[in-house]
Amino acid sequence: MTKVTANFQNQTIYVGLDVHKRSWNAGIFLGDLFIKNVHQQPSPEMLYQYLAKQFPGAQYLCAYESGKFGYWIQRRLANLGIACLVVNPADIPSSHKDEVYKTDTRDSRGIGLALSKGQLKGIYIPDLKQEADRNLVRQRKKLWRDLVRCKNRVKGFLDYQGIPLPEKFDNPNWSRNFIHWLYELKFLHDSSRMTLHYQLRQVELLRKELLNISNDIRKLLRSAEYKSIYYLLRTVTGIGPLTAAQLITEIGDIRRFPNFYHLNSFVGLMPMEHSSGEKQLRFGLTVRKHRQLRSDMIECAWAAKRNDPALALYYSEQIKRGVNGKKAIVKVARKLLSRIRYVWINQQPYQSSIVK
Repeated sequence: MTKVTANFQNQTIYVGLDVHKRSWNAGIFLGDLFIKNVHQQPSPEMLYQYLAKQFPGAQYLCAYESGKFGYWIQRRLANLGIACLVVNPADIPSSHKDEVYKTDTRDSRGIGLALSKGQLKGIYIPDLKQEADRNLVRQRKKLWRDLVRCKNRVKGFLDYQGIPLPEKFDNPNWSRNFIHWLYELKFLHDSSRMTLHYQLRQVELLRKELLNISNDIRKLLRSAEYKSIYYLLRTVTGIGPLTAAQLITEIGDIRRFPNFYHLNSFVGLMPMEHSSGEKQLRFGLTVRKHRQLRSDMIECAWAAKRNDPALALYYSEQIKRGVNGKKAIVKVARKLLSRIRYVWINQQPYQSSIVK
């Protein structure tokens, strides 16, 4: 008896992946027809072998949620010839039942079903060089946060011990004199002195690491790949070296945004809106955002407002219209982002005092 093997030529197999460190769950669909759920080890090669064996000749399309596992799964699957999307978890359609009865099987099946219906759109995946440079810039931010925590621990320890700061150090900038004063503090017990010294040494170590990584980032931005756009962005009022580094490494190719609306949506400087019929309701800033870039742009807007007459005029006009200061500065940040886009796309230095 001749053995006949199924042939899935011209068919598409859709695979929704719920990925974890020790296991994956794959929800497999043929068109919009659910086939089965497969529990497997976390291996792109194993998934490829299973699909090639069970569905020979088919085209394969996978999707998984963006998160802690980054893009290596997508890259490995792409090398095996399997198209793969990395999707924003918030963009995956779900019912109330999915929220109250959440399992790996249900999650992977939901991703696979949405994928088979064409409801999913993948997020932008940076190349390996951009991702590596982005990680370096992000690491600096993490070090800075660690340093702030350590400084707060020192001040909290002093408060706990009832040690007031001298008037000249009331708002300390952590100068050499201030650190020397901390080291010279006397305590009743040696354990308290050692506790403070350990905290101070941690502060000093992080300050050195922060200085080193900042120098490495500056060297990176002066490389042939980034030098041109780096110095162009520095011409924009309010944009410093580290903000320029954030913009370059997080955005990558500015032309991937077809217009300002899409760039603004990515950064998150737009309001949420619920409109129906004649009713138009706008709320605060959208919850969909790039947290760091939005924070940086608002911080830069304060500096730009002080140094660019046109932006200062725009801010004052918003205040006269009754817009409060926080909302007005968000509008300034939005205008500043639009000008950054213009400088970046047209490769022209920024010109201050331009009203439009």
